[in-house]
Amino acid sequence: MNFVWILFGCLLFAPITDLPKMKKVKLTDGITAQMPEDFRPMTDDEIAQRYFTYRKPVALFTDRQAVVDFGLNISTTTWKYEDLHILKSFYKASILQMFTSVNMIKEEIEEINGRKYAAFEFISEVRSEPNAIVKTAPKINYTYLLYTVVGEKVHIINFTCPAANRRVWQPIAQAIMKTLKIG
Repeated sequence: MNFVWILFGCLLFAPITDLPKMKKVKLTDGITAQMPEDFRPMTDDEIAQRYFTYRKPVALFTDRQAVVDFGLNISTTTWKYEDLHILKSFYKASILQMFTSVNMIKEEIEEINGRKYAAFEFISEVRSEPNAIVKTAPKINYTYLLYTVVGEKVHIINFTCPAANRRVWQPIAQAIMKTLKIG
């Protein structure tokens, strides 16, 4: 009987390594990535409901259940590619201010297909303000963010899913990011 419990525990906590079938997608001119075949572009209504921004993202995709997001945005701020280490510090501070709490998993300069990125992988939590009239349940997400500079514009690539689904989606997020090609 103990053997059954040990086997069950190993299966429960074992990383999931089977990746779904991937397809190459053009995010915008000169930028591609591979993502699961069942990902689809988000509708304008879905974007408006989940992302409170005045500028529509360049590309935003979601899974079949519309709970996992992968996207590309281009900032209006200008930076130099050589200043990526400074940009990394700037965006880390921004990430830490955006959420109630952040558990940083990875924070480094990463090279993917010949291009350097400021890479962040983290679990974030957003809680209602203590004095909020309407209190909501905490929102806890797993996020993988990449920042790079192309032609002095910051390109932001993001993958987000509920933290409860991290075990399933983290290896997929890492695989997607490794296929990113800019240029």
